[in-house]
Amino acid sequence: MSATILCYHKVGPGSEEGRRLNIEPSRLKSHVRFFARKKCTFLVAGDLSGSWKEGIVCFTFDDAYESTIVHAPIIFEEAGVRASFYAVSDRVGGRSDWDGENSRPLANWDLLREVQQRGHEIGNHSQNHKHMGELTPDEQFAEIQNAHNRFVDERIRPRSFCFPYGSHNQATLEMLQKANYSVGLALGKRPARREDNLLSLPRVVVAYSDALPMLLYKIVLKPKLRKR
Repeated sequence: MSATILCYHKVGPGSEEGRRLNIEPSRLKSHVRFFARKKCTFLVAGDLSGSWKEGIVCFTFDDAYESTIVHAPIIFEEAGVRASFYAVSDRVGGRSDWDGENSRPLANWDLLREVQQRGHEIGNHSQNHKHMGELTPDEQFAEIQNAHNRFVDERIRPRSFCFPYGSHNQATLEMLQKANYSVGLALGKRPARREDNLLSLPRVVVAYSDALPMLLYKIVLKPKLRKR
């Protein structure tokens, strides 16, 4: 059994958001419609801890950019499905300072709560968006647990954790378990398999130029070529 877990960031017009870490809303809509036509089962990441069947797809969005929260949820709702959005607790309502000169506005708590009420998942993307694999185990636990506590205080219910930059090590997985998380998301170049560790599931990164044929190449053909 496998699950196609896709990793996006910003969602907005190129004239406003540029190409870096962005995808046009119309292109995202084409991706969602494709999987809906294929009768795939859309899951939010928190549901990946349950049973799997063929045809699972999971759309995830890192950082909870304001552009994403404004443009993406309605696309999924039009198709009658849901997605997962990952927020950095200490930057909610601020800017993505980890992007340097390319920093962009991040959604505020009201927007995140509204999207959660509409049925989507708001997940934990750490407290400060640091490279988890470069921190001590105690520092990693603090990034996870402090963020979780803030989300709960803000009436957000995170069920899964997404590693900033995909960075993690064995200690990260142990700290996730300690914080009672059962699903963690990393980065990869293939669909996730049921035998993968649920605390470090691979996701396929989607880029600005990934029209549907390129997306299918990434998730279907490229993993087969890598096995040769």
